[in-house]
Amino acid sequence: MSWIGIKKAINRAGTQVMLKTGQIEQTVDKEFEYQEKRYRAMEANSLKLQKNLRSYLESLRILTNSQINIAESLSSFYGNGPSTDNRDKDGKDGKDIKSKELVQEYFATVKQLNDSSIKNLENPYNQTVLNPIARFNSYYSEINEVIKKRNNKLLDYDSMKNKVKKLIEHPASTDVEQYETKLKTCNDELKELEEKYIDVNNQLITELPKLINLRVSYFDPSFESFVKIQLRFFNENYYILNQLQLKLDAQTKQDYMEGKLEDRIDNVLNKMRELDITGGL
Repeated sequence: MSWIGIKKAINRAGTQVMLKTGQIEQTVDKEFEYQEKRYRAMEANSLKLQKNLRSYLESLRILTNSQINIAESLSSFYGNGPSTDNRDKDGKDGKDIKSKELVQEYFATVKQLNDSSIKNLENPYNQTVLNPIARFNSYYSEINEVIKKRNNKLLDYDSMKNKVKKLIEHPASTDVEQYETKLKTCNDELKELEEKYIDVNNQLITELPKLINLRVSYFDPSFESFVKIQLRFFNENYYILNQLQLKLDAQTKQDYMEGKLEDRIDNVLNKMRELDITGGL
């Protein structure tokens, strides 16, 4: 920063203190304040949206990874049963073998979902959802710089306005010619500062509503894509898992539909309680 820039920054800091303490009359533009409030609300919401959209994609990765972890655990759990060489007279071990096969198939199925669904989803999700909102949000830094410039121009304007006011209220009593020259110089500078402030202020008042109104038409295609990507992901998961569900034994499906599956679980727990090794579960 140049010496002139440092000097301006110091003067503006002093003006801000005087404005807060009421020593300088502050210029207020209600229209700008209203538009800036709307802009800040949009900025906060769209930045939050971008963060949540990134989190959503990560959540799908976590979901599919969790399915794989569960499938691995189930595979290990079912793998600790008796071998086919020890089939009992009721043929229950045959059912165990079928369950093991289904668990292995479940593992292969969820791995396929993880390898294909997420891979096929990630690129279109980035291109049609994440990248557009990131580009939209990237403009905030430029707009905020203009708002900062507007606020600096306003500080300079209010500071000079206060200086002119003091000169008028307390005119020099000795050198009238020097006083009038100084007053004219300050008035000329005040007019120049006012024009600069009004120019950037009007620009923001005009452009901010346009930007705010563009948000819907800009993000509509991404919103549509987001819904379609969700639909595709969950439809693929439903279709593939439903194929596996069709291979479950008929009794299990029937008990599930009739709400009797919990009774079967309770029945197994009761048998476990009858075992001496459970210690009274």
